[in-house]
Amino acid sequence: LQQKSVKCDGDLTLSRDQNTELVGKVEAMGQDMGALSNEKQNLVNERMALSKEVDELKRIRAAAEKREQELKTLMSKLQTMVDAGTLEVKVRNGLMLVQLSSDVVFPPGGTRIKPEAQEALQELAATLSQFQDRKFQVVGHSDVTPIHTARFPSNWELSTQRAIEVVRLLIEQGVPPQIISAAGAAEYDPLVDSDLPEDLTMNRRVEIVFVPKIDELPGFEHLGK
Repeated sequence: LQQKSVKCDGDLTLSRDQNTELVGKVEAMGQDMGALSNEKQNLVNERMALSKEVDELKRIRAAAEKREQELKTLMSKLQTMVDAGTLEVKVRNGLMLVQLSSDVVFPPGGTRIKPEAQEALQELAATLSQFQDRKFQVVGHSDVTPIHTARFPSNWELSTQRAIEVVRLLIEQGVPPQIISAAGAAEYDPLVDSDLPEDLTMNRRVEIVFVPKIDELPGFEHLGK
């Protein structure tokens, strides 16, 4: 009887050990499954992040292609004036713009548009009117030569008034006022940092800037929605 009791105790101990081992295996399997679940979720998150990056790259590429096409369209429509040297179409500081020399448009120190410049601006207005999903800003630029008159105490007033005069004429020629604005930069955005006469002439200019849409800029697309 004692032998049977000892045997039963041994069997019970073995059974307990096996049960403990089995519980340990079950717990380990649970941990493995948890780890696999976490790994799966991480992969899902990585895939979603990668998909967003791909979508962002596609959006940036599409915006760049649209700007390139707009530039080509603008160039083709204004080619006659570009060839004549009346204006330039260019990309500067990441902005697409039309550039006219102030000396071509205005008399020295004045803001009345020259008669010979009005025809060019009329043709420009006809072209800009075809881009009604865009906004434009006309920016006047002066050289470093100071001006001190009752009407223009500084180059800020002169450059801004020149931009306003161009805007008024463009609106008169059919550009919707809702898509165009005026600004002056005085002498603080020169093309050439020089006081040579030819460089001063280059810096005196009027630019019609294609204003970028906020949702076309990387990282800001959600603000445009």
